[in-house]
Amino acid sequence: MFQPGDIKEGMTVRSADGHKLGKVYAVGQTEFHIEKGLFFPKDYACRFSEISDIRAGDIILTHGKESLRSVSDEVPYGAHEGLAAQEGIGTSPVTSAEPTEGERKLTERSGEVTIPVYKEELEISTRPVDVGEVRIHKDVVEETKTVEVPIRRERVRVERRSVTERPAMHASFQEETVTVPLRAEEVEARKRAVVDEEVVIRKDEVAEERRVSEPLRREEVEIRGSGEVEGPRRIGLSEEDERNKRQ
Repeated sequence: MFQPGDIKEGMTVRSADGHKLGKVYAVGQTEFHIEKGLFFPKDYACRFSEISDIRAGDIILTHGKESLRSVSDEVPYGAHEGLAAQEGIGTSPVTSAEPTEGERKLTERSGEVTIPVYKEELEISTRPVDVGEVRIHKDVVEETKTVEVPIRRERVRVERRSVTERPAMHASFQEETVTVPLRAEEVEARKRAVVDEEVVIRKDEVAEERRVSEPLRREEVEIRGSGEVEGPRRIGLSEEDERNKRQ
């Protein structure tokens, strides 16, 4: 069985066949109240035992739309308990005073008047946004590099030396030109692309605290009366808890 902590104000209530019946506006110890609207002509009280399931924040009752309508439309308010027992429905419509301008709806049942008191709570969430960007740009810079390269070359050295006379066996006595090739090294400069260094870009998450201030509204109850008026009590608290609250 569901408990009062499972039911929150503002939750949508649906019948067993999926029809939307209204929203919860007050929660008690054994029942919760559905605001009047297109389906219920007056505020409606439903017991926790008649909840079959809670799905995606919606309360699903054990009864269908037509079964609930027979109780809310055909039964005079104040005489609903007999038909509710006959139909096997434990819910009981609650008589509601018509609200006047500037007043909240009052739910009157068994000599009790239920006045919902509301307040606003602050819900904080975060979302990612763009706060800037970092651009890495590369420029091409040209520079002249001078290096010393050792090279080799051939040169001719002519020597004349005296020899001891000896017979020349193959003397031809003809004009003759002797060619001696000379070689040398030339410098060839070639360029090739190499990786000089790497630029690594990393993003780190930095946690910081930011203070958020928002005005919140809440309702306060002021009790005035000419007769004997007992101090306000919270439903579900024992007398000892009430005394502690007042302290």
